[in-house]
Amino acid sequence: MIKRLDQFKAKDIAAQSMIDSKRDYILWQQEQLFAGKNKKGKPITPKYTPFTKRIKNQKGQPTDRVTLKDTGHYYSAIFLVVIKGAGIYRTLSSDVKSQWLIAKYGENILGLGGVFKKGYINDLRPFWRMRVEQVLKLKFGN
Repeated sequence: MIKRLDQFKAKDIAAQSMIDSKRDYILWQQEQLFAGKNKKGKPITPKYTPFTKRIKNQKGQPTDRVTLKDTGHYYSAIFLVVIKGAGIYRTLSSDVKSQWLIAKYGENILGLGGVFKKGYINDLRPFWRMRVEQVLKLKFGN
């Protein structure tokens, strides 16, 4: 058991758990954006212009908050980068509009916060637990 504890690297287990649950992370990120919140839990600003609101109304999309969703390309291009051993992760989007959106709405548009982060952590727990059990060769009770 002592040998297994010596091999226990919490940052690596956390990183691998995030990699294993990245789909959950991305879904929470998309939900947070659609709710109009940034990673600080604050509304995404600036608000939509009257022109944008008219277009969104025609498409049946929300106008009471900035969702950064028009065609869905930005949302579908969101991905998670996790650097094992460093405890670093970053949410990015490969969509061509990404840099423009960051310039307009700020660096905090991507990344989980508030209830969305809490929701993801709940989804992450089973992955974390499984990894800990594998490394320590233990089975925890429910």
